[in-house]
Amino acid sequence: MRPFKSTVSALVLTAFLCLSLIQPAAAQPAQPYTILWQRQITGGSGSAGQPPVISPWGDIFLLTGSGVLRLNDLGEQIWEFKTGDKPTSSPVFFDDGSTFVATAKVLYEVKPYGRPGWSFTVASGEKGSTASPPNLTRGPGDLFYLLLGRSLYAVAPRRNMLWYLAQSDYPVAVDAGRQYVFVARSENGVGTTLEALDSAGKSVWSRGFAEQKQVYLSLSPDGKYLYVVNIPKSPGKFNKCALYALDAAAGTIIWSRKFNQNELSNFTRGPDGLLHLVAGKRYLYGLDSLTGDERLSTQLLDLSGATPAVDREGTIYVPGKERLYAVSGSDGRLLWDLDLDGGVATTPALGSDGLTIYFTDGKGTLYALRPGYNNAATTAAAGASSSDPASTPDP
Repeated sequence: MRPFKSTVSALVLTAFLCLSLIQPAAAQPAQPYTILWQRQITGGSGSAGQPPVISPWGDIFLLTGSGVLRLNDLGEQIWEFKTGDKPTSSPVFFDDGSTFVATAKVLYEVKPYGRPGWSFTVASGEKGSTASPPNLTRGPGDLFYLLLGRSLYAVAPRRNMLWYLAQSDYPVAVDAGRQYVFVARSENGVGTTLEALDSAGKSVWSRGFAEQKQVYLSLSPDGKYLYVVNIPKSPGKFNKCALYALDAAAGTIIWSRKFNQNELSNFTRGPDGLLHLVAGKRYLYGLDSLTGDERLSTQLLDLSGATPAVDREGTIYVPGKERLYAVSGSDGRLLWDLDLDGGVATTPALGSDGLTIYFTDGKGTLYALRPGYNNAATTAAAGASSSDPASTPDP
């Protein structure tokens, strides 16, 4: 019996030693994002040069080369509205569910289920360059203010034009609040004028700049400040790309920040109030909205120049020529990047949950992506990844 007991003891000891030498598998790092779904869009927003837009109802609106697509948050098509010509404005939404969108000749109303409604037509069309989108805004008197060619039109929704102003050479930007409509217009060889108008089209104030190639206008949430991004037609030592904060009521400059780079994106406001923008298709900046002081700066590679987006947690999504970058809003660290065919040419759109972002790559594929904040991805999206995305829903 002793040899048998010795053999058993030896086997038990050997098994114990083997088990003690086996190390537990290292925990796999959590995926930093989940691709909820992706969908190929025929003639999607990339062809219209405009980003996806999220409606007040949480649906996704895409501008194509000849119309508007409305999708639900699963990427399923709700309707398509044909405009014939390329849309030149971001959609404007009414509380009753109607959507308004403009082309170079027509301002369309699209009813909630995709049927045509009222429209306003410029019979012969406007000559000259139409401002870069958005060239349609809603402002004083609940009017539409529409830039077409060389003119600014004030149009009463579902009625008719009230007035228009012929602009010199070409207008480049428009925005509006409750009291004023702001328009930037340029005159070749002379300069660019920024003007505030009331609902009757009368000038309240104006301010001149050197001639600008591109201007972006944006009001602060409280309407007190008008932010102006200027991109000069001929950059130089005394005519640099710049971001200005103006008193919206008086037009006085509160602060300005100039950049050495010759290209500048529009900005996005983060949940902490910082203004985030891209300079020179290489640098990401975060500026204090009240003072213009630099709070964040980081260098990235091969950016597309499109405006970044910021989610409710402060992560900044920066479009690149070959990938999408996710950057920490607190210290500018690169958190992760996602390789994409053709990169991201336009600004990602933030979903109604403040976390999901929607964007199109250079091949016209629309993505819905959610970052991995404490397993925030929905159950329906569990298991999806960038290498094995969820199946594309049919329209």
